[in-house]
Formats: sequence, C-alpha cells, structure tokens
Amino acid sequence: MKALFPLSTMAIVAVFLATDASSQNVVETVSTPPSSKPTTIYREVMPDGRIVYTDKTLKEGKIDHTITVEPPIEGNLWTTQPGPRPNIPPKIEHTQIIKAPSLSFEEKKKIADQVESNVIRAEMLLEDAKKKQADGMEPLPGERTGNVDGKTRLNDAYWARQDALAKGVAYAEANLKRALEQQAALR
Repeated sequence: MKALFPLSTMAIVAVFLATDASSQNVVETVSTPPSSKPTTIYREVMPDGRIVYTDKTLKEGKIDHTITVEPPIEGNLWTTQPGPRPNIPPKIEHTQIIKAPSLSFEEKKKIADQVESNVIRAEMLLEDAKKKQADGMEPLPGERTGNVDGKTRLNDAYWARQDALAKGVAYAEANLKRALEQQAALR
C-alpha cells in the first residue's frame, strides 16, 4: 500500500500513547530539511502495542509497514514544462447523418386526426368502464353465502368480479393517459 503525503518539507510522526484509557492521542510534527531523495516513513509497532510513524527506525520497534514519499516538484507548477507529447496521428471519422423524411401537410393532418380519435375513443372506454363498475356494485345471484346465524355475506365470486371491474377502469385510465401523451407530443 503506497500513500503520498501532500506536505513538502514536513514528515508527520504520529505517536499514539496507549498507557491507560484516560490518555489522549498525541501527534508530533518534526521538520525535515528539503531533499531531492524520496523520504521513507516507517510504521512501527512498539512492544507495549503503540504504533509509531517515524522517518528513522527505532531499535525497540518492529517495522510493520514502509511508506515512500516522493519529493515535491520544485518551482512554480504553472511554469514547469510538460514532457514530450506522444506522436499519435489524428483519426478522421465521418458521422453518418440520417435525416427523417418530412411529412406533407395531408399526412400530418391524418396523424393528428388519428390521435384525436384515439383520445375520444379512450375517453369513451373510460366512461363505460366506470359505469360498469358502478352498476356492478350490487351482488349478482350466487355471490352471497349464508351464515349459521341466518345472515349472508359476500363470497369470493363477488370480490373477484369487483377486482376485474377495477382492473378494467385502471386499464382504460392508462389507455387515456397514453392517448393524451401522444396528443401532447404532436403539439
């Protein structure tokens, strides 16, 4: 695992004291002189379990992980010269343009009339489905079941018919919505 530290002349040494539960973590900052060589940071585990980050190995610690930090680029980054550009020949690809055929006035009028008739038909179907649902609220013969106490209750056949009528209304509403969206798309 490599990690790069954004600090140019500072190496961070983190010392975590774990002597007791009330102790706090301490972070120390050590200044290092600028150099052109990469800096090596060692993560060491001390015998008492503390973890120490340092740029010099400690004799009582065991090296757990080593991190190499490259030195920063010196000078103004905006004025430094980039490396050579790769020599890649340009590619020329033509994009094919597919034009949609334009419709005549008569064809546009015919499509608009079809969409309008679809909206009218969908409105009529929705009105019919709602009327059928309202008329179907009364139970039909055979849709009541007698109870022990002499009363009757609606049975599963009644509720299945009510579900079918509700699905018919939902289908008609969805059909009208589609027809209205087609009509709006033409405008």
